[in-house]
Amino acid sequence: MPATTLSLSPLTILDAAPPDQVTAAARAGFDAVGIRVAPAADERVWPMLGNTAVARETRSRLADTGIGVLDVELIMIRPEFGRDAALAVLDAGRALGARFVLTLGYDSDESRLTDNYAWLCAAAAERGLRPGLEFMKYSPVQTLSAAVRIVEGAGHPAGCVLVDALHLQRSGGVVADLAGVRPELLPYGQLCDGPLDPVWPPDDDARLESRTSRLLPGDGRFPLADLVAALPTGGALSVEAPVAALAGLSPVERAVRARAAADRVLSGALSR
Repeated sequence: MPATTLSLSPLTILDAAPPDQVTAAARAGFDAVGIRVAPAADERVWPMLGNTAVARETRSRLADTGIGVLDVELIMIRPEFGRDAALAVLDAGRALGARFVLTLGYDSDESRLTDNYAWLCAAAAERGLRPGLEFMKYSPVQTLSAAVRIVEGAGHPAGCVLVDALHLQRSGGVVADLAGVRPELLPYGQLCDGPLDPVWPPDDDARLESRTSRLLPGDGRFPLADLVAALPTGGALSVEAPVAALAGLSPVERAVRARAAADRVLSGALSR
């Protein structure tokens, strides 16, 4: 069923500072925005941890526009998992009023990863957050079933799985796989588009596509209307679509195009 909250992922306009991402999302008509408070790779890092000037301005823009924060990014659970660093991200999420914290599992020892994820769930719940564990073909948590197994193994009610349309497709998953997952584990998803192939591409290719070369929803061949219809009623969707061909446009214009594309997908889902 169509989601009740539509958010703009920071990756869609990652070159903009967090306060400007808030403004762009609001002008485009999004209900919420995602904020990256810790880096995923070697991108520019905006100082969002603690009571920094950028963090204060971001909170001010949120108050002025009235939109919310769906999630903050991100926490990577590595073998040498740094709990103090994770707590700093969670505290930033609480300060922004976020609902989720995007979480990646980068530990091939699943037992240890599950234990650390369980700790994260407890710490996040104390701050009103849920850690959305995202599966990706180029991470140790490659598939939907792996993510569900870790979340269920952690056994904490704050645990949940983040379903990204791109990663579902590239990991060989299909929309029908969601029917076997308890609805409370699927509170939100991410929309973008692309070609159906390749499935299980080389890691470097998959990583590059994920970070810079997606398509707007509806511009490719992913079964997005089916995906939206398969997600539980009352959830949220985030448009995560960094499109290389649109990189020269302003953040506001890219946000406007992302919102229009998402609306077309949601209309298709409603007509089913």
